[in-house]
Amino acid sequence: MQTYLFYDVETSGLSPAFDQILTFAGIRTDLALNELSRELITIKLRRDIVPSPHAFMTHCLTYDELESGVSEYEAALKIHRLFNTPGTISLGYNSLGFDDDFLRFLFYRNLLDPYAHQYANQCSRMDLFPVTTLFRIFCDHVLQWPTLENGRPSLRLELLSQTNGFKTSGRAHEAMNDVEAVIELARIFSQQKEIWEYALAFFNKAKDSVRINAMEKGCRIGRADFRICLMVSASFGSKNNYIAPVIHIGESVPYKNQSLWIRLDLEDVFEKSDDSEIFDLFVIRKRPGDQLIVLPCLDRFQSKITQGAQKKFRQNLVKIQSYTDVFLKTVQHHLEYKYPLIPDIDTDAALYQSGFFSYSEKKEISRFHGSEDLKKAGICGRFLSVRVKTMAMRILLRNFMGPGLTGDALVESQEYTDHLRRLFSKNDGDQIPGYRNDAKYDLVKGMHDLREIQEKEKELTPLQGEIFSWLKLYMEQLAFNAEPL
Repeated sequence: MQTYLFYDVETSGLSPAFDQILTFAGIRTDLALNELSRELITIKLRRDIVPSPHAFMTHCLTYDELESGVSEYEAALKIHRLFNTPGTISLGYNSLGFDDDFLRFLFYRNLLDPYAHQYANQCSRMDLFPVTTLFRIFCDHVLQWPTLENGRPSLRLELLSQTNGFKTSGRAHEAMNDVEAVIELARIFSQQKEIWEYALAFFNKAKDSVRINAMEKGCRIGRADFRICLMVSASFGSKNNYIAPVIHIGESVPYKNQSLWIRLDLEDVFEKSDDSEIFDLFVIRKRPGDQLIVLPCLDRFQSKITQGAQKKFRQNLVKIQSYTDVFLKTVQHHLEYKYPLIPDIDTDAALYQSGFFSYSEKKEISRFHGSEDLKKAGICGRFLSVRVKTMAMRILLRNFMGPGLTGDALVESQEYTDHLRRLFSKNDGDQIPGYRNDAKYDLVKGMHDLREIQEKEKELTPLQGEIFSWLKLYMEQLAFNAEPL
């Protein structure tokens, strides 16, 4: 039986590779959106996490709430089972742009399959955020749409819920409250059966690819033919009515699941500098069934493009035709582009760079999960895979500190000890590199953000003030002895 699993997470910060899920809320429904069950999981703050004060001022999770939670390893096992229950369609609001990334890295660092919930056992993913964007453009009568103080429309779930009077059980940015709001939104949209079913098909990888491949290649540049399409994305902003003309330049050579697109409504995109053989532009990378919705360039869809965007669109097509060779070289450059390897990438962030677990690694992982907790350390010491051994030891040191961690296997904890040292270091050279040319949120950044919030302390609510006081004490203790309270 197919079911929806509506979910939301609150996190310690914004980095999916490094930050931690702190609360997970999920409601399972049938396809008619009748509730079947719900789950609320709170997770203890790990000792190798420096909490972002800005994140905590938003979701307002308290120290007592987190202390009552389960370990991350226990939570990961449970959440993984929920998402991989046969027939599960997991979805949230901006879940493909935020929450699902966090889940993927949660599963990976806890030695669980990070991708199975996307395809195995008739499981799949969706996201109501792009569906909401589609309704805003083409079927806006179904909702009251909130506006910001500057008069621009907003697609923020919190404001949609308030404006339309959704019945929820908690405060905004509380995980279960947000899940309930998403279900209310889905119930409204599903009443418009035709556009609802049309929208859901964009998250079916096969149907999404078929739709795009069926669109005509009606634009000839040099000796090559290209598709001119329309792309819908909230990231394009309300000033562009969330829709933009794009040109499909082909499929990535090194990354077979990525199609490449260039926006045609931006200024100065196809300006040629004398010393460059290609245009300096940003290429959109789309995967089948992701957040980006691609439509054919039909009149009824084109009418939703702003007049300014249509003018730039025409001008850019003329420029492309004027610089045919440069455009085609630009296309080839991006088709062949490979992400640079990061030599010192941290184990937690190496999901994409290190790739899938091998057959022998999966056997070691199975032994790890299948053994009793008190025996896991001894088993880790005999693993041949350096990657699995390192990740398994981190799991133990994050989740099972105590008498079970004794013996020769503790020699491996030196790697984790060094990880903590770097996390609390004031030396720029000790930053822990991630996969996005970023670094793990460390104590230096945490203290800096704490001081920023302290300057506006009078604006905090009583609950925020209580959380701020705890965070200040917590980080001072980290600075003193690198151990959380």
